[in-house]
Amino acid sequence: MSWIDALNHHEQSREPYVIATVIKAESPSSAKPGDKAIISVDGVINGWIGGGCAQPVITKAVTDVLASGQPMVVRISPSTGETVTENGVRDVHMACHSGGSLELLVEPRLHQQVTLLIGATPVAEKLEMVAPLLGFPMARYEPGDEVDASFSISIVATQGKKDKESLKQALKSTRGTVLFVASRRKADKLNDQLLADGVLASDVKRICAPAGVDIDAETTDEIVISLLAGLVKDTRQAASVVTSLSGEVA
Repeated sequence: MSWIDALNHHEQSREPYVIATVIKAESPSSAKPGDKAIISVDGVINGWIGGGCAQPVITKAVTDVLASGQPMVVRISPSTGETVTENGVRDVHMACHSGGSLELLVEPRLHQQVTLLIGATPVAEKLEMVAPLLGFPMARYEPGDEVDASFSISIVATQGKKDKESLKQALKSTRGTVLFVASRRKADKLNDQLLADGVLASDVKRICAPAGVDIDAETTDEIVISLLAGLVKDTRQAASVVTSLSGEVA
């Protein structure tokens, strides 16, 4: 896959990725200024930024810039010494067989993940209004609407109005967790019904109820606060996973 095709893929899927661009190269490096690569979260490189020496260095930088959200300049020079990162510049000294040096700009692309929201309830309406102000854009559909996109996470806030049908639609349109605004007891009953209808057990396990952080919420506003707190918590945990992966690569 070319780097342009990879860029288009990540933009359409709204997956995080990194753009690495060669901004300076000294012979006999195989990379040239302007060479570019798109690198996924798991380190898959599409494009060209140099040979075997450069790639592990850039893979390490990828995890770091995705964790920090900030770009980094990486300088690779054919000498010995410790790697030093300061003021957004990382100097890496390594003895490559080629003997060339490289300077690359490593830029993270972090998309705001849009959350699928199903419901025509006061909770759904308030969440649709407030969540984007806090960095959580929502795509709201009413129960029974055809969902024409794929999402990483969804919230079902139907509260008794076509709950089962909405859960089926959320599972079909969501790759990850389905947050269900309901009691554990009610969710267990619906889960049994979904299994009886032929929904895979692995999909039913993706339903999380009660959704949000437990704050003994009762009112509409309190439920919305609980849901938003849960989204913040999940976001922070995902960021910590990226950071831990960065430490493992180091």
